[in-house]
Amino acid sequence: MPPQNSNQDAPHDHAAPDPNNELVEGINRTTLLYFAFVLAAGAVGGLLYWITAKWTGTQLPVVFGAATVLVLMLLGALAAAVGVYVLTASDMSAIRTYVFAVLCGLAWQPVLAAGTRMASNAAASSQTAQLGQQVQQIQTATQSGNTTQVTAAVQQTVPVITKSLELSSTVADQDKKNQILDTSKQAVNQLEQSAAQAPEASVDALQNVSVTAANSSAPSVAIQGIQSLNRIRQNALLRHDLALSDRIQRTLGNIAAQSKDATVQTAAKQAATQPQ
Repeated sequence: MPPQNSNQDAPHDHAAPDPNNELVEGINRTTLLYFAFVLAAGAVGGLLYWITAKWTGTQLPVVFGAATVLVLMLLGALAAAVGVYVLTASDMSAIRTYVFAVLCGLAWQPVLAAGTRMASNAAASSQTAQLGQQVQQIQTATQSGNTTQVTAAVQQTVPVITKSLELSSTVADQDKKNQILDTSKQAVNQLEQSAAQAPEASVDALQNVSVTAANSSAPSVAIQGIQSLNRIRQNALLRHDLALSDRIQRTLGNIAAQSKDATVQTAAKQAATQPQ
């Protein structure tokens, strides 16, 4: 019996290449192919928008000149990607997905507007969560009674509050806007509490927050900040801390001068002129 060749029965070390091997984590060639089909379908929708506008006499933007049709195809492709991948959970193997992508390209304006609103709401939710964490951080530092920790927590929180208030002025969803404003008011309350351990940092923080709120269409937050400053001032007077009282009076004057909202200006002026 002839000896067997051991190499014939040995398993091969190298498997055949898989065309669907991942290029990067979570993305393979098939995924990219689907994505290209969606973009192409959306571009067709953008082209149909241009054809329909020409047919019906709808005014098209002239700023791009002869390239208008290419711009509309690009917008259509973008709208298709937003509609298929962001606004809906689509089955990429179904024909209706690519019909939907064409329709998204044809109706690119409302689709992109919806995508923008969704992104804005997501940013608002993230910012609200971050602000809530900062409020908790101030509370924990205040309970510790450590002045250095309280001062650091207050100073770290101010940029988060001001960013949240600035974002609130651009959020269209009223529920998301209210969440930001409610959490900002919680932050103002906590800044007032922190004044017992870090009065200067807290007063400066309340000034920044109040001015930002007044100029970000959030006067209720600004007025709450003014009321907090006024209570801190009254407590300072009870302790005969005239230096802190005078500092707060100047702070209220600064808020009145820097705020664009008339109601906030009036509230700050009234608080600043209250007798000591």
